Amino acid sequence: MTEDAFSLADLPGTGADRSPESRGELRLADAAVAHILEGAALACAGTAASRRPRARATVKHGRIWAHLDVGVVWPGPVGAVSRDLTARVRAETARITGYDMAALDVVVHLVDAPRQAERRVL
Repeated sequence: MTEDAFSLADLPGTGADRSPESRGELRLADAAVAHILEGAALACAGTAASRRPRARATVKHGRIWAHLDVGVVWPGPVGAVSRDLTARVRAETARITGYDMAALDVVVHLVDAPRQAERRVL
């Protein structure tokens, strides 16, 4: 680029000439945070693909209160999966939103592992 080039951020009144505190704030809708929670839960090992996670979230003053229903494959290490799921959902949600997780209630539903078809020999 040349020395004469400029970006829109260089124009007066676009934010570059104002302090960060005066530029505004980010507000995330409750539904957007719920989708983030659901996506983070889906990415965890041991969750049942047949039962999609459902989340509800409330965002106030930069903090999140959330409820998450998730299916976990049974038989399996339900306790370990639940602990890992809770830690990963908290970490991923905080990373993406930049908000603190004030409370996360996780309800685990046991889902039977998919049965493999018996192998038939002809």
